[in-house]
Amino acid sequence: MYLGWIDYGVLILLLIFSGGIGIYHGCVRSKQTSTKEFLIADGQMRVLPTAMSLLASLTSAASLLGVPVEIYYYGTMFVYCIISWFFATYLTMKFFIPKFHSIGSISVYAYLEQRFSLTMRIMVTCSFILVTILYMSVILYGPSLALSQVTGLNLWVAVGLCGVVCTIYTSIGGMKAVIWTDVIQASIMFLGLISTIIFGLIDAGGISKCFVTFDPSIRYTIWSVLIGSTFSSTANYACIQTQAQRYMCVKDTKSAQKVAWINYVMNVIMQMLCLCVGCLLYAKYSQCDPLRAKMISRPDQMYPLFVIETLGRFPGLTGLFIACILSATLSTFSSGVNSIATVILEDIYKRLSTKLEISNRQQVILSKVLSVVVGCLTVFMAFIVSYMKSSIATIILQIFGAFVAPILGVYLLGLLSSRVKSRSAIVAFFLCLIFQIFVLLGSIFTEKPPNKQGGRLPTSTAGCVPFANVTISTITKPNPSYHILMPLFSISPLWFIFNGTILTIVLAMIFTFILDSKDPKIINPSLLVSRDEIFSCFSSRKENIKRTETQKDGTTIEQEAML
Repeated sequence: MYLGWIDYGVLILLLIFSGGIGIYHGCVRSKQTSTKEFLIADGQMRVLPTAMSLLASLTSAASLLGVPVEIYYYGTMFVYCIISWFFATYLTMKFFIPKFHSIGSISVYAYLEQRFSLTMRIMVTCSFILVTILYMSVILYGPSLALSQVTGLNLWVAVGLCGVVCTIYTSIGGMKAVIWTDVIQASIMFLGLISTIIFGLIDAGGISKCFVTFDPSIRYTIWSVLIGSTFSSTANYACIQTQAQRYMCVKDTKSAQKVAWINYVMNVIMQMLCLCVGCLLYAKYSQCDPLRAKMISRPDQMYPLFVIETLGRFPGLTGLFIACILSATLSTFSSGVNSIATVILEDIYKRLSTKLEISNRQQVILSKVLSVVVGCLTVFMAFIVSYMKSSIATIILQIFGAFVAPILGVYLLGLLSSRVKSRSAIVAFFLCLIFQIFVLLGSIFTEKPPNKQGGRLPTSTAGCVPFANVTISTITKPNPSYHILMPLFSISPLWFIFNGTILTIVLAMIFTFILDSKDPKIINPSLLVSRDEIFSCFSSRKENIKRTETQKDGTTIEQEAML
């Protein structure tokens, strides 16, 4: 199926708005004379657009294409993530955001230098850069696949188009352009999902035929969702510059906390819409699985196929769906490019080139050049991602879990333990990262036996009436040989971050007695989370304000000592 002129009109309007906002904020409204203005919008953004930008950066094509497929294959146990997101938002709001604002740096990894060392800060920054480039390459490939499936457009033309457009408006407009385009793109995401659900229900014949009760699966158990997702969401909200940078775009801690809670509410709504789409997929395809029937080649093509068969007869709706997926890509891609440029400039260049002074104008130019380089590198990495056979959501969980778990572990050690010093934290981080990458590669390249497929829901091809004349192969592949590491490589992706975080903490505690016993460094109390803060869930507002101001004063003294 090919798009009509109305569908193309919707897509062209989206691209024009995105590029126009970048040009407006980069060339008309603002001269961008400082890196603070270019990278965090001068810290003067309003709460609601910043919250919508945070939502858009979190909701990638991996969510819009991957989550419905996860629901289709593994059931609605995913809905319990709502509880884990609440805990993650609370932890971020309570412990992380106040520390970030008290330090006042554009990069959230400045905390790690003050708490541990410059080496720790740079190691975490490099890990973040690597995982973000891999992550962006996946979310760039996903919607391009959808575009190719629906329109017949060459896949790599679509990849290049998405990457080039996003790189241009991000490098020109900076964070203000990113946030305001995110607002438009988040609105389009909601509109696209709602349209799919409405017309999908009409096609299915009503609500009662779609929302059935699914059995809990191995992949999504109550424990893997509540525990595993709490750790992964906390890492995503608090320890990743892409998201945490949004908290620095507003004027104070209270505003940043509002951003976190508004994002939580909108994220719940967004993911519930994805869940509804997944139920529609199961209602339509459970008796004619398109992947088993060879109608599609990858699980992530199922949602676009559903759109073709359900929305295709309504002019403009297919274009709206593509705009929805494209919006998810552009928002996440632009946020990632901006955040990588930020950490390279703030955490690496400025900290390692302390004797080389450049003007604010030169720093802005350098940030824009870095944005272009990162954008081009991500487009190249998308070619490599295309050879991965797992679904987009699974790839994201695995990559994210492998690289981010040690980062979350280091942050928790820094906040909660005054005993752990730099050397033990560095060793624990490095060893955990190696182990996580080993598990990641094993889970990707090891073929799982049938009993290790994660508890998929039953599907068949018995209902494929239109394809009755098509011979579907019934030849079964021989079961892959079992080896001793198969249980390790078959772990649900939701447990990746939990396991890695605990491993980092345990290793650091062990090496503390070996490496840090004679370390004379005195930890600034303002960098730690005190017992009073942990148990002060219902403390008065005045006490919280007084504590925050005390921490800010202590941090200022620490920064002056560093300089």
